[in-house]
Amino acid sequence: MRISKTTAPFLALLLAASAYGVENVKVSGGAKYWYQTTAVENASNNDMFQQKTSVGVAAVELGVSADLYDGLKGKASVIGVDSLGLEQSFVKDISSAGAGWESDNGYYRTQIWVSEANLDYKISNTSVIVGRQALNTPLLFTERWNASYNTFDAAVVMNSDIPYTTLVAGYVHQHNGGAVRGANNNTLTNFPSTTMHNGSYYGFGSTYNGTSVTDGDKRVYAFGAIIKPPVENLAVNLWYYNVNSLFTAYWADAEYKKSGLFFGIQNAGINLTNSSVDDAMVTAAKVGYSAGKFSADVSLSTTATGETGTATIANAATGDKSKVYTQSVFQDGAFVGARNTDAVRAAASYQFEGLKLTASLQNIDQTSSEGTEFDLIASAKVGKYVNLTGIYVHQDIDAATDKKVDAIRLIAAVKF
Repeated sequence: MRISKTTAPFLALLLAASAYGVENVKVSGGAKYWYQTTAVENASNNDMFQQKTSVGVAAVELGVSADLYDGLKGKASVIGVDSLGLEQSFVKDISSAGAGWESDNGYYRTQIWVSEANLDYKISNTSVIVGRQALNTPLLFTERWNASYNTFDAAVVMNSDIPYTTLVAGYVHQHNGGAVRGANNNTLTNFPSTTMHNGSYYGFGSTYNGTSVTDGDKRVYAFGAIIKPPVENLAVNLWYYNVNSLFTAYWADAEYKKSGLFFGIQNAGINLTNSSVDDAMVTAAKVGYSAGKFSADVSLSTTATGETGTATIANAATGDKSKVYTQSVFQDGAFVGARNTDAVRAAASYQFEGLKLTASLQNIDQTSSEGTEFDLIASAKVGKYVNLTGIYVHQDIDAATDKKVDAIRLIAAVKF
């Protein structure tokens, strides 16, 4: 298990405090198996449910939280992933924590790391969370779609003294996220994984050459205002980010809900220090309606034009997912946030007894390609603790080389 020098003191303090008057101790945990198989039309020996077309991994998490003192809470959790030996016959690769491995001998072994370890102190209208933690901000956040999830070594201060407003200030020392598909997001590059191998944590600006990681050693400063004005059902979010010596970014959105109707608008931009790389901007809007168990929405987005290598607006910790309304399962933030991209997405869902179905159709038009994606997602809860999810994805891509892609993703999760 690798514990960073930033996290170790907080773990020690948490364990020491547990020897005293700890109250409200809660233990939680869960297990998950994540599997995906993909077929590409006309590709040789590329059918679904073959070993060469499938990836998967099992994950187990155990956590504990407690009230340590008046106003002080502690939280710690450990996550482990394992291929269960299925790479010998069932899958060709693991889906998470595969990046940053140093040798074949270490790639598939059991991995375990501390995913969260923090102290949360609240006094009056101010709270401070210090240590390893999950984040949920528009351009820097924890992704939970995979078997394991990325977290951050950070300090976050929140204050709600101003009426209708919560102010947030954060310092992020390092993180273990990784899924960037290009080299211009100023984070870890060129590997398919939500988290690093063995949960290793690195600074921003790090790079991966296929064998090892070079630590960029950059930090993030983030400032936000979460505003809920006197106008009922209206919410506004304003954020500013500074990744030391790499780029600055902003995010602004407004959402209004009334009588089942939903209206939302988003705008975000990245300004890079590197003058040879163009800045980026995305604007998106969404209209939706819900009644009872049915809901539907339509969204669209557009990004600024730029030269090859223009920054992509997505999660700064992974370069993969996004908070932009138009992202889909495969054509996600790395697609809708890319330069010169117009995207439109329509979705509808219905909650049956014990089963929720969601269908969406998305089209992305870029400089030299066009991609259409259809997603069908079924999620069900079995009993009190078991959750099952099935996702079917179909892509039809019109580019220099046309292709059609079909994929099935299956997730079985148990919470205890």
